[in-house]
Amino acid sequence: MAADALIATRINLNPGGAQPKMRDGWYINKNGEKQTQLIVFPGNHKLKGKPKDIIKQVLTERNLWSEKSIRLMCKQCSGKQDDNIDLERLDCCARRIMSLQPDFCEQWSILEEALIKAGHIFERYPKFYCECNFIERYWHGVPEVLISVLVTTICKFACKLWRYMDAYNKGLEGRTAEWAVNKYKSHRRLPENIERIMDQLDNT
Repeated sequence: MAADALIATRINLNPGGAQPKMRDGWYINKNGEKQTQLIVFPGNHKLKGKPKDIIKQVLTERNLWSEKSIRLMCKQCSGKQDDNIDLERLDCCARRIMSLQPDFCEQWSILEEALIKAGHIFERYPKFYCECNFIERYWHGVPEVLISVLVTTICKFACKLWRYMDAYNKGLEGRTAEWAVNKYKSHRRLPENIERIMDQLDNT
């Protein structure tokens, strides 16, 4: 995650301690509108530029702070409780409430942010375990299938591939390349004047 990423576990319950300066967050106000929230104090505040180092302050501004005492982190969220874990809990502790806020849930990783900023598409497979990748469901059958392929089949495919590369290199594309590859399949390469041959065929 980036240094200024919105991460609930980085915010303290009470003032003091190390606290990073986070980027602006947002929430849906009582009017149903998306409202930006400064996670650092604004310029007109006596603590301008400094982080709001308590979850209570951030949740209070969102009207989510309860009058009853809320602990920073419960046993379930800290991993100290192994039995009877409520997966649907919403307000067991301050960090749980904060982590379920939409702006915190939508926080991208630093890698995802860099790729999207560069104009690329970021696709993420199931978290935590590489064996969840869908290709693993079929990979176990690959060695058996490869052994069953004849060497002559591999050679024929390689020759056809070279003919396609030769066709594209000579300026053909799409269906014209496919026609030329099938027409001259007994050759290792296409004729040097293949473009002229194709033009003659188009004019006939």
